[in-house]
Amino acid sequence: MPYTISYVIRKRQQIDTLAELPKEQRPPDSILWDGTSEDIDEWLENVMGKNRVSDTITFTEDDIER
Repeated sequence: MPYTISYVIRKRQQIDTLAELPKEQRPPDSILWDGTSEDIDEWLENVMGKNRVSDTITFTEDDIER
């Protein structure tokens, strides 16, 4: 019984956290309820990766002063 209560609390926290995202960025119910944590992480990486700012800067030869 304690494991069930713990699962329900963690799942509710997860749902509340994901509910803060815009609707188009939320994972579908099939992933949320039947998927693993890794499935949700992969979904979020794919969705958020499109909007994420790159951490790398690329310079061309014209950008470098001599």
